[in-house]
Amino acid sequence: LISRAASIKNKLGLRQKRAATATIPVEPLSSFQNENDPNLHTMIFKKDDEEITFPAYVQPHISTFYQNNDPQYDKQKMPRFSGHAGKFFNLSNERLTLYWGGNANKVFMAEMPPFEVSGTATFPGHRFFLCPKDQTDDESIRHRFNVIKDQLIYVYDPYYNDELDEIDFSKIEEELNKHEKEKYFLQRNSLAFGKAYQKFTGREWLSLYPLRKQPQYKMWNADYFGQEHWVISKETHYVIEPPENLLQSLNHDELHSSSHEVLDRNRHLADYREKNHDDIGSDGEPFLNMTVKVLSCAPRVFEIKNFLSQVEVDHIIHMATGMKLSLSTTSASDGSNRRADKGTRTSKNSWVNRSKSPIIDSIYRRAADLMLIDEAMLRSRDKGERPDIKHTRTQAEDLQLVHYDVSEQYTAHHDFSYPSTSKTNQPARFATILFYLNEGMRGGETTFPKWVNGETHNKLSVVPEIGKAVLFYSMLPDGNMDDLSQHAAEPVIDGEKWLINLWTWDPIFR
Repeated sequence: LISRAASIKNKLGLRQKRAATATIPVEPLSSFQNENDPNLHTMIFKKDDEEITFPAYVQPHISTFYQNNDPQYDKQKMPRFSGHAGKFFNLSNERLTLYWGGNANKVFMAEMPPFEVSGTATFPGHRFFLCPKDQTDDESIRHRFNVIKDQLIYVYDPYYNDELDEIDFSKIEEELNKHEKEKYFLQRNSLAFGKAYQKFTGREWLSLYPLRKQPQYKMWNADYFGQEHWVISKETHYVIEPPENLLQSLNHDELHSSSHEVLDRNRHLADYREKNHDDIGSDGEPFLNMTVKVLSCAPRVFEIKNFLSQVEVDHIIHMATGMKLSLSTTSASDGSNRRADKGTRTSKNSWVNRSKSPIIDSIYRRAADLMLIDEAMLRSRDKGERPDIKHTRTQAEDLQLVHYDVSEQYTAHHDFSYPSTSKTNQPARFATILFYLNEGMRGGETTFPKWVNGETHNKLSVVPEIGKAVLFYSMLPDGNMDDLSQHAAEPVIDGEKWLINLWTWDPIFR
């Protein structure tokens, strides 16, 4: 530990000297060594007479998830949980509505424009159907879907002859205009790619090929259970709560400062932060050393203890009590049309903007260091601030502050979405960080029911602890959405549960 601390101090000084002359901010110092993910393998996809290569993610053998490759864990324990993602395609030129259930007991799921998709978490045996809005009689129903175990893709295509296994080109020429043809064949080519991808990787392709590219951000590797990484941040803990007059909302210049040092100097906040003399860089500035521990390899889930200080937790809760908490909402699979859904989510939430206070801003900056992302990407940017990035929009949502009372929960769901074909860069949630604000309740665990392991059929269960953060990715290193990232907030049995979520998008926020 002493050697590691000394190394951090020396390297930190070098990093800061380089950063002084760099046009693009230098990443935080860390143990990251996953520049080229070894599990990306070259897949050859044949399109017409052309051979196209694609770097596909192939999940490593389960035995490698155990540090010593213990042979007793060489076979996966299949989860008791049978749910999975369901992605539904409307490849017709009609605007249709997706319903769950039967004609009489239908539940609205989503509006589906021509040649677009929608999705939800589902289970084998669930039934869905497509029809024009409010026309749910048998004659108006265009297609019914019956969910099958481990089948994620469901397609309605009136231009495809299933018996001949071919496209009816004459019908397409008769009914579709040029723009409609482009959208139709974009989806059809992606489905054809998906078949090759599934054969090569064993997973279904849930993104849109070729529009969805690899994530632009780095991803922590999760090679084996218990693996530990480390990353440092200049965003040290607040250990004394500053007076109210120093905790007002940040102005433009304060929010856009390159580090907390400007804000600390202007508002005299350094005196309220931790000053551990064992964690002082070669420049004399303190830093926070975070340990990133692997809880799951597939999906990639990490635990970071003591991410928040008690003072920071108290500050967030204090802000919450002064806010109006509304019934939490769920989003449509394209990230739009938030709607209250008491069947899946029964908590209450509110949203906290980064500029709300210096402490909230510090949490964003620390989270950026944890994810190895420039903090400027988690806010709007001035033109020219990041010349390598074409847009100036934030790639993070406001913090979502959530409160669960007794019996409240959020059933198993995914955080990712299915963007419209009109979104050429296919934006989606890339990473989620959960920050726990209290502990000691019965129930309320965060669970990952589909995690891959060789020991148990049960869910991976993460118990809330004050200040602890949990990071997981909704995306794979090749740009596919990770069905295994499905997770739930278990019902609170006794007590209450407070937490905040931070969602980061790739490549842009919506």
